[in-house]
Amino acid sequence: MANIKTLAEFITERQHEFTYATGELTQLLTSFRLAGKMVNREVNKAGLAEDILGAQGSENVQGEQQQKLDVYANDLFIRLLRSQGEVCCGQ
Repeated sequence: MANIKTLAEFITERQHEFTYATGELTQLLTSFRLAGKMVNREVNKAGLAEDILGAQGSENVQGEQQQKLDVYANDLFIRLLRSQGEVCCGQ
């Protein structure tokens, strides 16, 4: 079996190869990793503890019905990325 590495292990292992790096990309990737894990948790417990499935009752810019999980994930990613201070995002 191949040696499987987590994203955190890969980042930590490789970041020393880039002496000019400031750590901003590492922080950004860490935010993506955390947000992905949080969305995964919500998907796994969907319908058990919270009502996160189905339509939100609003439309996106393409005129499609927004889904509750999509809205949750979008808001979560924005909140986590803003907290890192490495990116700007508006709504």
